[in-house]
Amino acid sequence: MPRRFSIFLLASFIVGVPFLAQPSLAASAYAGEFLAVGAGARASALGNAYVAMVDDATAGYWNPAALAAVGDGELHFTHADRFSGLVSQDFVAVSLPRFALFDGGAFSLLRVGVNDIPFTRLQNEALPIGPDNRPLVASTETSQDLAFLLSGGRQLSDALDLGVTGKVIYRTIDQFSAYGFGLDVGLRFHFANGLVLGANVRDVTSTPIVWNEGLGTDHIRPSLGLGLALQRPLGAGMASVSLGSRAGGNAEDHSGAEPINAGIEYVLGRMALRGGLDEGRQSLGVGIDLHDRLTLDAAYLQHDDLESTYFFSGSIGL
Repeated sequence: MPRRFSIFLLASFIVGVPFLAQPSLAASAYAGEFLAVGAGARASALGNAYVAMVDDATAGYWNPAALAAVGDGELHFTHADRFSGLVSQDFVAVSLPRFALFDGGAFSLLRVGVNDIPFTRLQNEALPIGPDNRPLVASTETSQDLAFLLSGGRQLSDALDLGVTGKVIYRTIDQFSAYGFGLDVGLRFHFANGLVLGANVRDVTSTPIVWNEGLGTDHIRPSLGLGLALQRPLGAGMASVSLGSRAGGNAEDHSGAEPINAGIEYVLGRMALRGGLDEGRQSLGVGIDLHDRLTLDAAYLQHDDLESTYFFSGSIGL
């Protein structure tokens, strides 16, 4: 069974990769962008260059292969009010060792919501808009996107880990709602001298999002997240450098190029200092181990056109 399981995961990864080079005619622009907001204040402070570096309960989101190295279980939560509170983001995850056929697993929930959206109507809907027939706010509604993730990672060899994430997506605004099912597959390679290479293929076979009220179906195109991380002792502490990028889906920056992410971290005792670039935007953060089983993290993400975002995370060992 373990051997057949490993072959299945490798086959899923290989089959999924070709979709990245073939734009789907049914794919909908931005249908899956809420899944690219990130998870964890530590990752945000490192410019979201976290695919190779992830070593906590957020691995189900970033790269499920990292769950192969789960030691003790962990409860993680993140909250962010993006753009001065316009968008609310929450992420909760629980990681567990020895989950079913996996060496480690995780349950995760991501929510991205916008509250108090004004829905308007004309004073007299039988007449055209004009100075005497202005729009009125008829109601305020909430739009939210939810993703439930079930993930597992398995060590295939001393140098190779492999993982998979199955996800259920639910979207709603006013009386309209949609649901979908998707699959992510991740790999992680360990090299000498603390060098790690990570890859995560999201929405391997294109994830359908089916709307009610006969509104049709969106499709989230496959995307590939790549990362490189290096960790080495430096002075009395530990220094880490991470790089990342993603391709496919709708992954591109304002210039049309594929985005680049980078981060650096220095841990000394119970304190960690972090900085990064998230597709050209500056990020900063700090982390502190208050106890052997309690860690708090905070991050700041700059935005050129909108208000900046602050992330707050906590992790509790189980």
